[in-house]
Amino acid sequence: MTVLTDNERLRLGACARLMILGGHGMPSAALLALTATPVDEVLRIDPTRIDGLKRFLGLDGPIATMADIEAHAQRDPNGFNDLGVVLANAYFMHPKVREAIGYPGQEARDSSTGLGDEDRALMQPVVNRGPMFRPLPE
Repeated sequence: MTVLTDNERLRLGACARLMILGGHGMPSAALLALTATPVDEVLRIDPTRIDGLKRFLGLDGPIATMADIEAHAQRDPNGFNDLGVVLANAYFMHPKVREAIGYPGQEARDSSTGLGDEDRALMQPVVNRGPMFRPLPE
């Protein structure tokens, strides 16, 4: 699914390079091809972001600095929100980023074996707190 033009992808790439710098073991957007398959996948999953993203990327003016992005965000805050959501999701869906944060992606797990140590550790605060009941409205 290709919904972005070449020019929109160029502008999206400029935004990504400025907004996702990387560091501390995390790759920058400049090192990843976010504006291709990852962005297409995000827009396939959530097509409600397409119009706002295209509108934001179509605003007149350069995208060479963060000040440029901020100026565009003032003109189209909803489009800027869509840009942020699309870039963040594309970034964290990228295999190199998932590897950097130690997230292999969704995995099928056999629940018939019961809870493991990690599961019990996650549930322990709830168990310690005890039951919470709220009266139902009449």
